[in-house]
Amino acid sequence: MLAFTEPEYAGRVTNVQRALAGLDLDALVVTGPENICYLSGFWTPGYHVLQALVVPRRGDPFLVVRNIEIDSVRTKSWITRYHLIQNLDTALDTLVEALRAEGLTSGRIGLEVDGARQTILPTDKLALSLPGVTWVPTLDLVDRFRAVKSDAEIAYIRRAVAMAESALVAGAQSIGTSKTDNDVAAAVHGALAGSGSEFTGSPPYVVAGPDSAITHSVHAGRPLKSAEPVWLEVAASVMRYHGVASRVAGTKALDDRARRLSDISAAALMAMVNAMRPGVTAGDVDAAGRSVVAQAGLSDHWKNRAAYSLGLSFPPGLGEGHIIDIKPGDPRVLKAGMVFHMIPILKMPDLGSVACTDTVIVTPEGGERMGRLELAPLTPGGPL
Repeated sequence: MLAFTEPEYAGRVTNVQRALAGLDLDALVVTGPENICYLSGFWTPGYHVLQALVVPRRGDPFLVVRNIEIDSVRTKSWITRYHLIQNLDTALDTLVEALRAEGLTSGRIGLEVDGARQTILPTDKLALSLPGVTWVPTLDLVDRFRAVKSDAEIAYIRRAVAMAESALVAGAQSIGTSKTDNDVAAAVHGALAGSGSEFTGSPPYVVAGPDSAITHSVHAGRPLKSAEPVWLEVAASVMRYHGVASRVAGTKALDDRARRLSDISAAALMAMVNAMRPGVTAGDVDAAGRSVVAQAGLSDHWKNRAAYSLGLSFPPGLGEGHIIDIKPGDPRVLKAGMVFHMIPILKMPDLGSVACTDTVIVTPEGGERMGRLELAPLTPGGPL
């Protein structure tokens, strides 16, 4: 089934074609799985091999995909024109043949080259195969349109946020009977699958104790201690659109310091939400949150950016921070329809990560939390 209506997809392609005209490009070869999905609807976990969506300045786009993916093209994509890769050893040859068949053998063609994934695209050989083409790197041509979400995209993100919060609660509720953070992670994963979440761009982070202060650490069978916090950061995905939330969890005996730090993080989060509105710079929003943490004397413990754009993603990444994020001094301006994961995370080496993080949308009136879970630590009985 299509995630969006054909007119919504068509409008996205039209935006890209107008951008191509403005840049004097004759076509764009899209290789990033998020951008292929955004423009066509087609997606697969098999993006570790060459695939492409080609958008000409004029005319209809077409896909170049592996032959075994054709059923996904037929069920997920509104673009029905395709060229099939029959042999992965000659995938680049198929792309070249497709471009020749479509009359794209000369002129200026934009090419997405994502260093995190597209080392599988040998651009030097591509240039030799089509010597009449001038290849132009265009990493952000499609990305710029993804920053502001449509109403339909926002609806998917709201559903994903609700799933993520339910999984947070399930993880917290399991702590009373869990022996290790693996047991808590099992409850989180089960809740995500049970709610209907797809696989996510980043795994749930479920870590007991001080090890959670180590960035991107995950569950590893750590024993649970009665007064020690468990860090829970959970994402859920609906039609590849993500919602994320984080809380610190524990028993009723949770360390008083963890509760105080959680309150400070929550205050920083709300200061940023209250500062958000169309026309405000990302740097100003960041400053609103950091002033709260600075007043508490904890600036050295908030090491990360304040937020990253959130929406459509595939592993190995969750966010869209390359499109826009919120960090100190950032001059970029917020627009209505932008969605962020706000992350005022305090990393305490002797205690772990402590924070309330939330998915937040910029509305015409200002910032709005998309979740409903209380900004407080979680226990088996609910928020503290």
